[in-house]
Amino acid sequence: MNARSISLLLLLLASTLLSGCWDRTEVNDMAFILTSAIDLEKDGKIRYTVMLPLPGQMGGATGGGGGGGSSSGKSYYIDSEVGATYRECHMKLQKRMSRRMFLAHRRTILVGEDLARQGIRELFDTVPRSPESRMTTFLVVTKGKAYDMMNSTPKFEHFPSEAIRELIKSKSVMDINFKDFGISLSLPGADPVAVYMAVKDSEQGVESSKEVELKGYAQFRHDKMVGTLENDAAMGLSIINGQKMISHSITLQMGDGQIMAARIYEALTNINTKLVNQKLEYDIALNIKATLMEDTSHYDLSQTKNILLVEDSISKKVKSAIQEVINQSLKNNVDSCEFGNFLWRAYPGEWKSQFEKNWPESLKDAKFNIQVQSQLTDTGLIFDNVTRERISQ
Repeated sequence: MNARSISLLLLLLASTLLSGCWDRTEVNDMAFILTSAIDLEKDGKIRYTVMLPLPGQMGGATGGGGGGGSSSGKSYYIDSEVGATYRECHMKLQKRMSRRMFLAHRRTILVGEDLARQGIRELFDTVPRSPESRMTTFLVVTKGKAYDMMNSTPKFEHFPSEAIRELIKSKSVMDINFKDFGISLSLPGADPVAVYMAVKDSEQGVESSKEVELKGYAQFRHDKMVGTLENDAAMGLSIINGQKMISHSITLQMGDGQIMAARIYEALTNINTKLVNQKLEYDIALNIKATLMEDTSHYDLSQTKNILLVEDSISKKVKSAIQEVINQSLKNNVDSCEFGNFLWRAYPGEWKSQFEKNWPESLKDAKFNIQVQSQLTDTGLIFDNVTRERISQ
């Protein structure tokens, strides 16, 4: 009995050392930031904007689709402040909020184009410094002001932040987060890119809306935006950067003014770097797989020769897109394709002694050998238009 009493006493004493939940924060005491936007003001200060959900307004979908911008009322709240630093703006906002702003659920950070062109290096101090911030948060550069994108009214989502995130996660764009951008900043012979988006008014709708639109990529020289890659150039970048599982719709000119539509769904890229008599060369080999989506040329695709014509047209389209992104990079004096990093890995000594100081200017003297091999894997359920008699091409 004595041993039992002593054990019980020790157990009771040990329980006094437990901290319990003295520092807990109730969910009802927190305001979850869905996304934040950062813009440059005319006086050089920072405008910091946040979007937060309103729990009392987040009922089920109603009426015309239940989107955030519907006439039934918004289910989120937007507020902003101006200050010299991001943290100063954050604290100013906190002073008028009854709940503590919580950053761990933030999935996107929007940066206005003016601020992006001035430089965003300071973001890589304030975001990683907070334990609540995630380096997997997507980085988006907006055309115009970032807070304007927060005021978009996409109809398919409750929150504009969700529409932005879902577009970035689609296979038609590289999902570039803060970690990816930071790695590109630190790599030798590489310049980072970020997803570039804009707000577009809906057309011919019963109820107008401001939709979020993917434009392509913003090109950076170090941490400053210097240009954009859009349309074919944007597609070329995602292909050359080795995004294997992709989804890009392309239009093919097949002669006599006839066109086809195809979808590229897989791309394998291999880049080989060579120094020939101290002249830089890149052999870029691409293997493309695509499916046919539409055909106004009425080719009989049961014939092998016609399939080969389509595959050749796809190869030419992809080669043109790769050349376009190279041309845009040379024009803006950036290395968005990270050719310098390939050179550094293949010839570290020559990179250090001959190319590093003048990169990416040295890229202008390089030779690019682009070879594209395309395979049309699927023509759909038909070989020709079902209302047209099959004719020989």
